[in-house]
Amino acid sequence: MSVLKAVSLVACSSVLLACGGGSSSTSDTSVTTTGVVLPFEAVYNSGNDPISCDGTMSGLGAGVDAELLDFRLYVHGVTVVTSFQRELAVSLDTNDWQGEGVALLDFRGYISCGTEPQLPRTQITGSVNLEDGEYLTGASFTVGVPETLNHNNLASAPTPLNVPTLHWSWQTGYKFLRMDVSVIGGDDFNVHLGSTDCTGDATVGETVTCSRSNRPQIDFPTFSFGQDVIVIDYGVLVANAIDGVDDGGAPGCMSGVTDPECDPVFTALGLDLGTGRSTSAQTVFRLK
Repeated sequence: MSVLKAVSLVACSSVLLACGGGSSSTSDTSVTTTGVVLPFEAVYNSGNDPISCDGTMSGLGAGVDAELLDFRLYVHGVTVVTSFQRELAVSLDTNDWQGEGVALLDFRGYISCGTEPQLPRTQITGSVNLEDGEYLTGASFTVGVPETLNHNNLASAPTPLNVPTLHWSWQTGYKFLRMDVSVIGGDDFNVHLGSTDCTGDATVGETVTCSRSNRPQIDFPTFSFGQDVIVIDYGVLVANAIDGVDDGGAPGCMSGVTDPECDPVFTALGLDLGTGRSTSAQTVFRLK
């Protein structure tokens, strides 16, 4: 599998780069539709070695080696900050990987990872409308599926929300993030992030509410577009959790509030395991 393109957030406007954007104007302000591309890279150590199904990730956590089985995540609420101090929601393109304001990132690549080989999806694409002289300076997004879509019927859900292997049930909704590895000589370690402590039965028309949202907020207030890279570091995610021996609960961390492996995983994501809210700075997503 080829080295994944680095997660850089690239934005281009008709003033700086030819993006094919249209423009319209009012009596005072010219507005230009500006393309936004967020390419992502996934690595497993500080040396930026890419995660891959075609090889071994060495030195994870307490020094274990593991082989990748799955590496996918949902993203929504993509926004950009501009030089005019405006925060703008990015209108995501509609394609096989994006819809309903949600994007699916898939790093499994051409190697099967136990599934049929497929193209990787390591970028998010969309657009915003910028005023004359305005440019982008920052970006943010939320990991997961928004609450309004989280408990819909999988059978009738649109792309990319129609993936059975990223869904628990109508009541508990989607696996926002699925990162599974097979530990060589040890217990498998799966990270499945999703909302928990849910009540209500969507199958009979009841409203489902989950007291633990478990949706990490990722913010980059300052971003050099076209230069900076956003990296998802799996090694950081499991650094204080994976040692080859499962200490209880589900194998690895499946968002269980009493699972001993979940506390360090949630801390790396900037989440409080008890409340499911973002309470501290996350360390899994970084600039390169």
